[in-house]
Amino acid sequence: MDNTTNIPIEKQNKLLFYSICGMVPMLLFAVWLIVAAIISPGYNGNGDYISPVTVGFYSMIQNLVFVVLGLLSIGLGFGLRIGLPSPRNGMLKLGVWSVLIFGLSVFLGGLLPLIGLLPENYLVIVPYNLLTVIGFAFTFIAYIAAVLLIGQGLKYEDNIIWGGYSRYSLVTGVIFIILQILLIIVIFYNIYPGVSQRILIIILWVWILVTGVKLYLLSKKEIIQ
Repeated sequence: MDNTTNIPIEKQNKLLFYSICGMVPMLLFAVWLIVAAIISPGYNGNGDYISPVTVGFYSMIQNLVFVVLGLLSIGLGFGLRIGLPSPRNGMLKLGVWSVLIFGLSVFLGGLLPLIGLLPENYLVIVPYNLLTVIGFAFTFIAYIAAVLLIGQGLKYEDNIIWGGYSRYSLVTGVIFIILQILLIIVIFYNIYPGVSQRILIIILWVWILVTGVKLYLLSKKEIIQ
């Protein structure tokens, strides 16, 4: 049964903008991966991690890419605030906040190196690499929370936009957790860590893409003038 209501044109325009925020990151990330591989001599996609460019001008571009990815993810979070059904649903609220936290984490991950927070001029006692690991863990936890909370919050939705999305989100969350554990194992034993990391990140951005498409479809519902 389709219980999705028609939407005012102002809300439709906002949803359209925020849907683009969700659909662009996958393309941007894929393009940058290709460019980064090309400009990195000796780069091996099977063994090297997903961020091969670490110094110089290209490193600045890479960090800018992550700043843009973070801002786009935050935009998607705002889109979910107005696009998800049952706005009083506690799980959906927490899920939206998790998306915003995820986007902010990605944004800061790109911004901090740009403003000089680098290993060579780091002034805090805590090792830079440790903080990097903590940052990645925080980002992934926020992402997993968003996927699972939104999936569970939409469990009983059966309209044409969100019907079936709950199962997709929950399955994505479970697969992401399993792959995250496997990634730790393959990194420890150095078994194609580059490939494993790519699969994990692709699943991440595909969920963002699918969510953006959902908002786009919602923005195309019949308009109330």
